[in-house]
Amino acid sequence: MDIQLFLAHADDHEPMLREGIPFERAVEAPSIEVRDSTRQKVASIQGVADDLAAQRWALVAPLGPVGDRLLSLVEPLRKKRAEEQGREVFVYRVEPGMDAVATARWMQGEYRDAWRRVEMFRPRYLALLGGPELISWQFQQILAQEAFVGRIAFDLDAHYEAYVDKLVRGFAVADQSSAPVLWHSVRDGSRATEEGHKHLMEPLAGWANAAFASGAFDAERLVDVPMTSSGSTLDPTSAAGALLQAASEARAGLLFTMSHGAGVPKEGWKSAEEQRGFQGSMVLGRKGDLLTANDLTKATFLPGGVWFMFACYGAGTPSESAYLPWLERLCTLGFLSKSATNVVRALPKVGERPFVAALPQTALANPAGPIGFIGHVDLAWSWSFLEYEATARGFVLKNRAERFQSVLQALVHGHRLGVAHREWMKFVGTVNAEITALDELIMQRAAETSAGVDMRILQIARANAWMRRQDVAAYVLLGDPAARLPITRFPPGVGRVTTNESTMFSTAVEDQIDAVLTILRGTASTASTAKRMGVSRREVESWVEVFVAGGRSALAKRGNG
Repeated sequence: MDIQLFLAHADDHEPMLREGIPFERAVEAPSIEVRDSTRQKVASIQGVADDLAAQRWALVAPLGPVGDRLLSLVEPLRKKRAEEQGREVFVYRVEPGMDAVATARWMQGEYRDAWRRVEMFRPRYLALLGGPELISWQFQQILAQEAFVGRIAFDLDAHYEAYVDKLVRGFAVADQSSAPVLWHSVRDGSRATEEGHKHLMEPLAGWANAAFASGAFDAERLVDVPMTSSGSTLDPTSAAGALLQAASEARAGLLFTMSHGAGVPKEGWKSAEEQRGFQGSMVLGRKGDLLTANDLTKATFLPGGVWFMFACYGAGTPSESAYLPWLERLCTLGFLSKSATNVVRALPKVGERPFVAALPQTALANPAGPIGFIGHVDLAWSWSFLEYEATARGFVLKNRAERFQSVLQALVHGHRLGVAHREWMKFVGTVNAEITALDELIMQRAAETSAGVDMRILQIARANAWMRRQDVAAYVLLGDPAARLPITRFPPGVGRVTTNESTMFSTAVEDQIDAVLTILRGTASTASTAKRMGVSRREVESWVEVFVAGGRSALAKRGNG
């Protein structure tokens, strides 16, 4: 069992390490923390990301009778996706409750080797069935760094059926070519929400407005939903009313909210059922009002849309918080105030049952509700939009609100939910690489006698990167990763293709081709192209559809010939 090095001399091609390294000696090397065992990204990148025929859609269900029941509940959706991709849907069956190590082994042994069983092609869209007590949050977080992953999970069978029916039945698209975008900050006077508004919501809204004006952000309209206040006294009832009213009118829209998430009451939860029903609800101010699952049971709320909720436990709660050991150590060292120790006591402990929050469950099950939800499954921190950057003079606070831009832009531009969420997960890969580099530097400096201050800076930078990684990775997608906003604007070459060539007459063909190629290359949007050429956006979309349809037809004839 030797470890082999794939490196040879360039002149005579002799291996530089002919005998390899004995495995027993390799494990004696200085250890580096293994975080997720998924640094090698080997998923297929063939074809257009949104094209199910090229990328394939599969189900992941737990082993046993529970998994069998869940598969039966989503059978109509399975048939729909099979029809869309032109082949049967593959089903992975997994052991319940796999941790990070077991997930890494499953990915290598089952997922990455699946090409041998699935027509030489590994599915990239993976819909997980069931809550985190069946398929762990860790499984979803790690897999989402490589594939397009979403979770379909409800407490009630009727909710599975309602959500599946909503996707299969679909929404009419003829009257809406783009999505409205709603912003909502809950500013309760706390430092957290004020910083969230200043460093996250305002920069995001500013970027969206500028991109919308230039045609780079293809929204139907941008709506800043206000939180009504009277002097310093906030009125959460009015805030809820304004949000519910705006969301009821935002068909096929994108809603981005920033607030506190509801955690354990000061007197504690009365029961596990109460915790599951209210933890992660949207805190609407300091008067105690919440936006809960009960508010969305029958209300029209973002029909056919997607909700990105920035708040603690917005998507769910883990069996054990990733931050528990860190916070406990800070408490022991006396670095946290008495009030902060309450956070530690309220965190999930080992063995406690994880769950999906009731608020997104109810919203997704609502026939007049959204089709997708992105939220946090642990403590949500400001590390996702603020970070400390090491410099020669110390650490400088940097705003990183731009991390949210690509996922929001992907959603609004009609990409499938899994593709949009994958835009977010790219930052996890980036910070993993940063942590690895810092680990190596720290090991190098540890052998130097004059490490001193540099070592301390590296250690702080590494801790900062670890926290940022945990925070970013905990945003998960709830819903089918192959779902997309029901708007007529689809990414080039995917979706409803119309071959009506009569639409290509108002501009010179050469100019149309040049315009289509810039869109296909991603260097221009349909909106900016339409504005530049003095035609409607829908006309530009038709050029793309005709161009791609013609190319596909030509390739098909060539293949048949």
